[in-house]
Amino acid sequence: MSVAEYFRTMDYGPAPEDDQPVRAWLAQHEAAFGHFIDGAWRESGDGARFEVRAPATGETLAAVAQGGAADVA
Repeated sequence: MSVAEYFRTMDYGPAPEDDQPVRAWLAQHEAAFGHFIDGAWRESGDGARFEVRAPATGETLAAVAQGGAADVA
């Protein structure tokens, strides 16, 4: 059988990737993250955050600290 014939007869199943472990990890951290500065997690100086979204669905996955000049300093 040729490669082309294999492709024509292949059954497609679900992708082996599963997002459940990642979703569980996000839930464990309440889907909220700060900056890791000087060995500790910290909020941004002004409390600003932005949402991280799944590119395929637009679903909000987490909220993370939005850094500013004060956070860098």
